[in-house]
Amino acid sequence: MPEAILWIYDHQRWIYLILVALCAWQVFLLWRAQSRLRFTAFSIERENLIRERNRGLTMIFLFAALMAAVLLSNAFLAPNLADLFGFPPTPTPILPTDTPGPTVTPELVLPGLESATPELQIGPTATRTPVPAGGSGCMFPGATITSPIPGAILAGVVEVRGTANIDNFAFYVVEVSTLGENWLTVITSQPDAEGHMSPVIDGVLGTWDTRLQDAGDYALRLVVYDAVGNHPVPCTLPITIVALVEPTDASLP
Repeated sequence: MPEAILWIYDHQRWIYLILVALCAWQVFLLWRAQSRLRFTAFSIERENLIRERNRGLTMIFLFAALMAAVLLSNAFLAPNLADLFGFPPTPTPILPTDTPGPTVTPELVLPGLESATPELQIGPTATRTPVPAGGSGCMFPGATITSPIPGAILAGVVEVRGTANIDNFAFYVVEVSTLGENWLTVITSQPDAEGHMSPVIDGVLGTWDTRLQDAGDYALRLVVYDAVGNHPVPCTLPITIVALVEPTDASLP
C-alpha cells in the first residue's frame, strides 16, 4: 500500500493527464449520443444511444472520482506515510545552501619574509604577495625598471632607473610592497619647469632612501598611467633591503 501511494505521488502529473484525456473523450461520446438521440425515432436505436449516453455519464463520474482520489492521496496520505504505515515520508528535495565555515588560510610570503603560522580564521584574510625571482610584468618596454635588477640588495639612498613612456602618458609612480596589496609610494614623477609631466626613456626615475623601510625582503614596482587612468601591467621586482653599515674610523682608540 505505501509503495502504491508513493508511485501515485511520483507519477501524479501523468495520471492527471491520462484521466483528463479519458474524461474529455467520454464527454465527446456523451455529446454525440445526446445529439443523435434527438433525431432518432426508432426504438432499438434509441435504446442503444441511451445506453451509450448512460455509459458516458458513468465513465465521466468514474474518472472524476479517480482524480479526486489521486488528489486526496497526494494531499493527505503521501505526506503522512510514517504516521499511517510506519513508512518513510515523501522525500523532499534539499537545496544546497552556502554555509560559511572556518577555513585554514596559509599566508604567502615575499622572498625572505618569515611565514606566519597558519591560523583558523573565518572569512578572507590578507596574504603576502609572492614575486617570482626574476620579477614579473617587465616585458613591456614602455614601463620597465632597469636598475635595480631582480634580487638586488639595497642599502641607503638608491637610484631607480628605467623607462616610463606609454601612449597618452600622464605620470608614473614607483612603489614598494609591505603586505598583500598594501603598496607604499616611494617615488613619483616630477613636473618640469612648465608644470608638465614628462616621460622617461632609459633614464633616472627617481631616488629612494631605503633607510625609511625596515631591513627585509620587499617587492618594488613601477606603474605608468595614461591620461584616463589606465596602465600596463606593472613591472615588479623582488629586492632585499639591508641596514647601511657606517664606516668606522680605525684611528679612534
